[in-house]
Amino acid sequence: MRFMLRKYFWAVFLLDLLLISLSFYLAHWLRFDGELTPVATAMFASTLAPLLAIKMTCFVFSDLYRGMWRYTGVKDLVNVIKASVCGSTVFVVYLAVFYHFHGFSRGVLLADGMLTIVFIGGARLAVRLYHQRDQGFFDELIFWRQTREEGTKVLIVGTGPLAESLLRDVHDERKLDYRVAGFVDANPSHKGMKIHGVPILGTLESIPGLVRYYGIAQILISDADLKPREIAGIIESCDGLGVHFKVMPSFSQMMVNDVAENIRDMKVEDLLEREPVCLDTQLVSSEIKNRTVLITGAGGSIGSELARQIYAFKPGKLILLDNAETPLYEIDRELQHRGGETEVVPCIGDVRSRRGLDRVFHRHKPQFVYHAAAYKHVPMMELAPLDAVNNNIIGTFKLASVACRHHVSKFVFISTDKAVRPTSVMGTTKRVAEMVVQSLGGNGTRFVVVRFGNVLGSNGSVVPLFQQQIASGGPVTVTHPEVTRYFMTIPEAVMLVLQAGSIGRGGELFLLDMGKPVKILDLAKNMIRLAGLVPGRDVRIEFTGLRAGEKLYEELLIDGEGVLDTAYEKIKVCSHASRIGDSALYEAIEQFNLLLKDSRGNEAVVDVLRRLVPAFERGGVPSETGSRKSYFAAEAPHQRETEDTVH
Repeated sequence: MRFMLRKYFWAVFLLDLLLISLSFYLAHWLRFDGELTPVATAMFASTLAPLLAIKMTCFVFSDLYRGMWRYTGVKDLVNVIKASVCGSTVFVVYLAVFYHFHGFSRGVLLADGMLTIVFIGGARLAVRLYHQRDQGFFDELIFWRQTREEGTKVLIVGTGPLAESLLRDVHDERKLDYRVAGFVDANPSHKGMKIHGVPILGTLESIPGLVRYYGIAQILISDADLKPREIAGIIESCDGLGVHFKVMPSFSQMMVNDVAENIRDMKVEDLLEREPVCLDTQLVSSEIKNRTVLITGAGGSIGSELARQIYAFKPGKLILLDNAETPLYEIDRELQHRGGETEVVPCIGDVRSRRGLDRVFHRHKPQFVYHAAAYKHVPMMELAPLDAVNNNIIGTFKLASVACRHHVSKFVFISTDKAVRPTSVMGTTKRVAEMVVQSLGGNGTRFVVVRFGNVLGSNGSVVPLFQQQIASGGPVTVTHPEVTRYFMTIPEAVMLVLQAGSIGRGGELFLLDMGKPVKILDLAKNMIRLAGLVPGRDVRIEFTGLRAGEKLYEELLIDGEGVLDTAYEKIKVCSHASRIGDSALYEAIEQFNLLLKDSRGNEAVVDVLRRLVPAFERGGVPSETGSRKSYFAAEAPHQRETEDTVH
């Protein structure tokens, strides 16, 4: 058998032979009070070999030589018991057939079976205990429980399998400088019980008192059933206590590392109330595998994550298009280091250059296009409406037209919730770009629009800004106490984009379920608390006022746009999104092209945008006569809150 070739097999095998022989001899010794009669000695000698053969055969077929002793657990001990009972039973049958129990004491059989379990199981347990040894371990064995004075005092939230595994790994990994004071659990009936000798000290409500009493420095969240609002409540209750929080991912999220190696600092996305995103990998793979895929804006937040996830589906060729050299180089280098058969082609290019796009499409012949390139910052685009139109509308029109001419199979356009009832130039240009994409279709090209909200951690994201402000001691700047936004992590958003793109048949406008909207003020407070500080005391929060083009609330849907469910819970589709006549749309595009040649055309271009999107109600506009410095200086000396939008 293959497992017999494993290292140490014969050493373990010989040890078990010795232990079984010792058990059998001690069983006789105990039965005859330490003085074996000649008859008992003869019977011992004549039956030892059959006993060893029978029991070792049972041990082999019970998989006792496949496991690693350092990880011996209850299941392994149960296997030892089964194998021992099986061996003893077969041995009894052997004695009955060949000896009819003549001259053999039945008490020896009982004592031998018990001693075999103790010796064989004890040897394996001893190895496990040796590998679990830590300072104070031998004191615990003799019931002198002494608590170590060194190490970071931690409290574990949860009492389930994840929490128990975490405790074992904390003990196993002696390099971890943790000292577990106890557990807390949502179930009050568990209070007073122990897990591996560590007490369950109370419920979630008792955490602040336990932190003060035991001097807890870190709280490890290891209860996968805790809801984000419950975690946020724990964090809020520990205001001013200087405690830091870490979180354990669920078992399904841990693929390779040990439990302890997955402990990470809690992130603000852990507090978002949303269900996990599940991707239909088979459907996405069937579209992408071995195909040629082009991503615009590939160096940006969304574009680079699209590249990572699409690369995992093994396209034949992945074309990365961006006009920013450094981020394009970085994502190209990252994918090249992964290896694999996919050909990654970085292309410096601009969606505003039709000739440049023609060269890329003619050379590489992409079959799928994901259009993520866009100007996204709301205040900047208020200063430069012409540039916003040129990049977001004209660039999209040129890219989509070239895609049609080169017979691209599918074109997925990534839009934003700021296109809904827009109050900014940026949002309006994205809405017009949606109309452009939905109006096209020819040569077999299918156009799909995917609209979603803000993504955490994107370029210009509010999260890194808040982190910088907190690290510098504040203040943290928020535009308005009531401003809310929809949030999703970049990987989640991209997973849904891929899913929506794969089910699109052409002409659809998909909406991604972003969960519940989040108050930016609550986001700022939670980030301050995650840093172990108290909002308003350690870090001040300042309100700077809504900037030009900003809204208090974002929407994903315009009144009158019917929404239909899809086969995927987090993806909806607009049944009749508002549009404009093709002739009016293309006439406006011609006007945009003419205005791009006029340096004084900013206000004129805004008027054209209003005609295309009647719902556009522009917010406060900065003076065009003032410099950019004077506009931004209105918010000085503090940093400004930036937008979390798609790139």
